[in-house]
Order: sequence, then structure tokens, then C-alpha cells
Amino acid sequence: MFADLAVPFDEAAYARHYSPNWYRFYERLGLPKELWTDADEAWLRYYHEESPDKREGADEALAAVRAAGRALGLVTSGDRARVDSDLRRLGWASTFEVTICGGEVPQRKPHPEALLLAVERLAVSSRRTAYVGDTVEDVEMGRNAGALTIAVLGGFTPPAVLEQVAPDILLPSLIEFPALFGD
Repeated sequence: MFADLAVPFDEAAYARHYSPNWYRFYERLGLPKELWTDADEAWLRYYHEESPDKREGADEALAAVRAAGRALGLVTSGDRARVDSDLRRLGWASTFEVTICGGEVPQRKPHPEALLLAVERLAVSSRRTAYVGDTVEDVEMGRNAGALTIAVLGGFTPPAVLEQVAPDILLPSLIEFPALFGD
């Protein structure tokens, strides 16, 4: 995307400044506002060419939530068409009782609006909710909604950055997630 816009890019800066809130991300990287619309178009074009794999331990983590009799929702910055396609491809189309995607609420992460909507649709209290994510904005959104925050290393955010925002629980990977539910 940055090459398309003839803007210098560096992977370390990308990792340090990554945010699922693209405008926050563009701002952190110093991308001029007049390029944001073009950046969005290029980002979406490349995004639709990707087919992400499951993170190691994801199936087991989802199964642990289900086995514990807990409601399961998905709050993501991804657009609905892409998320639904990925969920079908990964075999998770009927896994989540509620899915809230980017663009379905006016406010972006870290604002809690999307998570609060999911909690409302699940008919649970945000105080009895855990939000699992791998970015600073995920932790901030969960905290802003009054949920327990669980951060998982191995995503786009460097470990030191996630540690700095002090999630309630920090896991090295999703493999450790089922242990939160005991035996």
C-alpha cells in the first residue's frame, strides 16, 4: 500500500505503530491526511487478496469457551463481507452468536461502542465479559467497556508494547487460553 502511494515504509515502524484503527495507524506513521482515502482503497484491495490462516490454538480456545457454556462473540475491525468469507473458509461460520464488524458502528477501536453492542446482543453484562485481542486498541476497548482484558502475543503488536498497556491477562499464545477455564 505504501509503495502504491510512493511513501517510505519500514517494517519496524509498522510493528511499533500498528493499529486496527487505520486512521490512528496512518497518523502514527505520519501519512498525510490527503492520502488517507487513497490508502484506504489500496489497503482494502490488498486485504481482499489475503487468506489468513487460523492462529495456532484458535480452535482449542473457541472450544474451551463453548465447553464452559459461555456466550461467544466476535468484534473485529474487518469489513463484514471479508469476515463472513473468512469465517466460512475457516469452518467458524456458526461459531459466534454475535459478530460485529468494522463500519457497523460509528466509533472505531479503542472506543467501546462495538464491544458494548456485542455485549448487549449477547444479553450479558460487560462486567462479566472477557475481551481477547492482540493489539493495544483491543486492550483499551475492553477496558473502556468494563470487560476483563486478555491480550495474546503473536499478532502485529510487539510484546513490550502489549505489556506496557497492562492487560488483565497476557498470554504468550492462544495455546495457553484453554487453561484459563481449568480442567
